[in-house]
Amino acid sequence: MHLSDDVIAELLDLESVQAVVWDAFAALGRGDAATTQRVRAVAPLGMASAMAAVVPPYSGGKVYATKNGQFTFVNVLFDLEGRFLCTLDGDVLTRFRTPAGCSLAIREMAPTKIDSAALVGAGKQGWYHLEMLWQQLPGVHEIRIADARREATDSIVARAREIGIPAVAMDSPAAAVRDADVVLTITPSNTPLFDASDISDNTLVCGVGATKYERCELPPALIARCRAVVCDDVVGSKVECGDLIHAAADGFFDWGTAIELADVAAGKVSVPRAGSGPVLFETQGVALQDVAAAGLAWERFRARQ
Repeated sequence: MHLSDDVIAELLDLESVQAVVWDAFAALGRGDAATTQRVRAVAPLGMASAMAAVVPPYSGGKVYATKNGQFTFVNVLFDLEGRFLCTLDGDVLTRFRTPAGCSLAIREMAPTKIDSAALVGAGKQGWYHLEMLWQQLPGVHEIRIADARREATDSIVARAREIGIPAVAMDSPAAAVRDADVVLTITPSNTPLFDASDISDNTLVCGVGATKYERCELPPALIARCRAVVCDDVVGSKVECGDLIHAAADGFFDWGTAIELADVAAGKVSVPRAGSGPVLFETQGVALQDVAAAGLAWERFRARQ
């Protein structure tokens, strides 16, 4: 049985995926779930990546190919007896499960009073993160959008305003993030998108785009200011999170201070909310999220049958 992206889009909704992903991270923190780091096979003509997880009552993982920066995802799902259940396209799953991690960070670490938010990056992931921000921040007055491509900025803002999201197009990332209470960065940038001084002490920053060691969306000086730095996988971040790799290399960050999101979700670690200094959440995405979302899609598919 194979579930296509079109079918998965009909089966899933953002709120439900958030719930199962939050539960999965809490299970990981308690020791009831497990997830691997991503492994990559790189040859001159191509690259393949894979990662796996156990999220009771399921196990499975994701394998994908990368070419010219484009991904083709395929997920596989088993039960805990090792029986094969289904394969699933991974594009829609990824678009749902990635903002679910950021929503958990917002629930646990965002400042108590939020007037504005910013989204830097209006690509594939941008819309789902914008929906998540609107859902998680019902009292927000405006959500500022910036992208290197002005047409992408204008397009996502127009789509948002049609359904009542108070999106505002900005000319630059710096203008978008200045004094915003929650900031999400989702770009492939290899250089910082703004200055450390553009981020206020009241800001939760979610770094989503720095998923390879050479990428760097955030200035190291900003990371040095943060009251806490939380990762969805600290070990994996040492290899993949360009923001933290660059900051550590420049002496602005100590890996020993990094906090696991799973420990926060399980209540094992208390993280101060943004207020007297910014707080940073860095996500590379883990298989735990994929298996949790795939399990939900499978259950709903079976229910329809």
